[in-house]
Amino acid sequence: MTPVHPVPRILSLIALALSVAASPVCAESVVSKTPALPETPAARLMSEWMKLCEQPDRARMTSWFDAQLSSGGRGRMTPAARAADMFELCSANGGLEAVTVVKSEPLSITLTTRGRKSGAWFEIILLADEAGEVDRGGMMPTLPVESALPARIDDAVIARELEQSVARLSSSGLFSGIVVVARGERIIAQASGGYANRAGKTPFDTSSGFTLGSLGKMFTAVAIGQLVDQDKLAPSDTVGKFFPDYPNTTVRDQVTVSMLLAHTSGLGDFLDKRTPSMMSNGVQRAAEFLPLFDKDEPQFTPGSAKAYSNAGLALAGAIVEKVSGESYPDYLRKHVFAPAGMTRSSPNNVPHAGAGLVTPYTREGSPDWKIAEADIGSPAGGAISTAGDLVRFAEALRSGSVVSKAWFKQMATAQGPVEDGRGYGYATEIVDFYGETVVGHNGGFPGVSTHLHLVMGSPYTVVVLSNQDPPADMYAGIPIVALVAERVKRDARP
Repeated sequence: MTPVHPVPRILSLIALALSVAASPVCAESVVSKTPALPETPAARLMSEWMKLCEQPDRARMTSWFDAQLSSGGRGRMTPAARAADMFELCSANGGLEAVTVVKSEPLSITLTTRGRKSGAWFEIILLADEAGEVDRGGMMPTLPVESALPARIDDAVIARELEQSVARLSSSGLFSGIVVVARGERIIAQASGGYANRAGKTPFDTSSGFTLGSLGKMFTAVAIGQLVDQDKLAPSDTVGKFFPDYPNTTVRDQVTVSMLLAHTSGLGDFLDKRTPSMMSNGVQRAAEFLPLFDKDEPQFTPGSAKAYSNAGLALAGAIVEKVSGESYPDYLRKHVFAPAGMTRSSPNNVPHAGAGLVTPYTREGSPDWKIAEADIGSPAGGAISTAGDLVRFAEALRSGSVVSKAWFKQMATAQGPVEDGRGYGYATEIVDFYGETVVGHNGGFPGVSTHLHLVMGSPYTVVVLSNQDPPADMYAGIPIVALVAERVKRDARP
């Protein structure tokens, strides 16, 4: 099986030019009345689409797309397929309410909307062609409008909103897993929904083990940072310093450790190249992955652009092995998990079926839920951990007990431009929530949807772990991170 990051079926909507997801917020929050849409071709189409969404009917939606879709739009996705996605989206959310008009031009319109039943917040974009027909569009996650947040936010409010949100999402099938909010190592709120194993109706708790997906990239960044702290390597070191016989000379001579962590090396993916033997028997060293991509030419001149790179992190893990003299799995156990107090975490480098490990469920390639195939860990992700252990990991980053505070600051510093409030450091996502910086990483592939959030300048951590497809972590996580970030912002006011 090849782990991927699937676009969720219920969110694919109109074309799509954008990857999509959604984030719920308090259903009881009060927002301004529905705004009037302008008199433009794009707004007319958006208004018709929103009305259809209020009372989902697959046949009527198909007829509408058949009548309104441009020839270019038909070439990208059929009216019937678009209607099927729209029906699922609108049914799951109970229709969508327009909250604000973000931007409007004659042939394009962008709205902030909220699911009437789910409370999910979306930014919807619709583009029309010169004939006034739907050409393309998309949806992307967006924060709740700040005025929609509760007037008072304290621990009790966060706990109540978390419990209500997770209950709504799990009852609608949009989330299965656990969410915790911690101040330091003390959990101040937690909620779970769905089952760790559906057949046995096993509940979740903070010791339930989840495969993390790409969230585990942060462990590789920490391992590199420890070796930097010990003056055993530098971010500017090239691959050739550690692998003088590396087959691709461009990578050997030009790619640095910094580029590997920041996704600017030009290297691509390797997950779909893993052999059946690797998937069934596991691997003992990160270096075993190198032959899967070490002859590949970079997609661009190293350092000149950015492209998500699982291969880059695998190579960084192999450098950890070369410098430390230990296998990557052993290094994680001894130098990352142990000092952080992560007693229930595993590198997952061999197929793992230990007690307490949740069962992953996916709808990839099927309208119905099925058990997803197991993944194995690598420096690019796939380790196993728990909500409790990830809270301890976050606190170890803040305190400097697992890596220096200087290196954690480097991890949380954008390596390149920050666009639309989002940046990327060393294997660390950086996101602006109402002016507060939140760092961490997500992970996603069939049956896995995870996210670790650290609200910088505060002791708050939010951990979201789900055993179903993305964007379950965003549904459950973004509204709670928004509440916590807003609380930090308000507490900082004079």
